[in-house]
Amino acid sequence: MTDRSWVYARQRNGPGFEYAQWGGSAPPLLGMHFHDESQFAIVVEGSRVFQLRSEIVQVTASQCLYIPAGMPHRSLSSARARCFNLYVPGGGGLRQPAVFQLPDLGLRSSSVSEADVARLVAEVGRHGFAGDADGWGGDDLACHASWDDRASIGEIASRLGVSREAFTRTFGRRTGMSPNAFRIVGRLNAARGQIRAGVSIAGAAADCGFADQSHLGRHFRRVFGVTPRAYLDAMR
Repeated sequence: MTDRSWVYARQRNGPGFEYAQWGGSAPPLLGMHFHDESQFAIVVEGSRVFQLRSEIVQVTASQCLYIPAGMPHRSLSSARARCFNLYVPGGGGLRQPAVFQLPDLGLRSSSVSEADVARLVAEVGRHGFAGDADGWGGDDLACHASWDDRASIGEIASRLGVSREAFTRTFGRRTGMSPNAFRIVGRLNAARGQIRAGVSIAGAAADCGFADQSHLGRHFRRVFGVTPRAYLDAMR
């Protein structure tokens, strides 16, 4: 694995879960973001520190952090770590994040194999993470900042009967993100899904409201730690 960027891959057999690997140096500090899928952040060696909205959580070797779909988060750690993220559509019944201990799964090689991922998915199932995720704690405020809503933030605030400043302040307190930043990440997730499905990078950029491929690429790497081209190649 490289230590310059996250390396994305997808299971060739079975459910076809997507995952991303990091090889041992300090992972890059990414911007606050969320995923359409539930995320299982697994630390094999070292440790990582995450911000989940306003909460700080540490995950050490042989532990897994479950992050519900749609929950804003980012990595704060600058220490060396070998780790990977597993992305599971709807992949957890818990509405709140949780850290749990993993048994020794033999993840000591320089990379994570398809068999390793299959064992991890089975272990996640043993901890009861099954069924449809219910977003981020039942708080529906984020639905008012949907990326494909053409209304301005001021217009959205007006719909809710509050000022733009009050809406932005409350949104930031609950999510750790501004409404505009939340919308950009929503557009990035939509573009990521399109690229994964085989849409060209230029097509995904246009469909999801980015000015061009370069505009998409700057935000994509800042949030996901990899370029759209590298991600497309990995999904192929």
